[in-house]
Amino acid sequence: MTPCRMQVTKGMYSGVIDGFKKVASAEGIKGLYLGGMPTLIGYSLQGMGKYGFYEYFKYLYTGIVGEETAAKYKTMLYLSASGSAEVIADVLLCPMEALKVKMQTSATP
Repeated sequence: MTPCRMQVTKGMYSGVIDGFKKVASAEGIKGLYLGGMPTLIGYSLQGMGKYGFYEYFKYLYTGIVGEETAAKYKTMLYLSASGSAEVIADVLLCPMEALKVKMQTSATP
């Protein structure tokens, strides 16, 4: 949280440790966890999307190229499935990361 606030408001904190101290004294320990829920939800969605869609795209791409070709070019198939799944997973994560940054940068002590 402190690095986000340091980027938005120059000179607010002299460093990360100073930022932690000021936030803890102004908002209490609870203030250090600001944005924690969007982070937890966002990375949970990303993880579910990444692993779920990876298996889906492996199955889909194997069906497109055929079993024999999929076995022959297994590494390329896995890389393609992984990349496709990561795109969807990042789309699931992005709104939660934006919310987290908004929460952390708008509530400055």
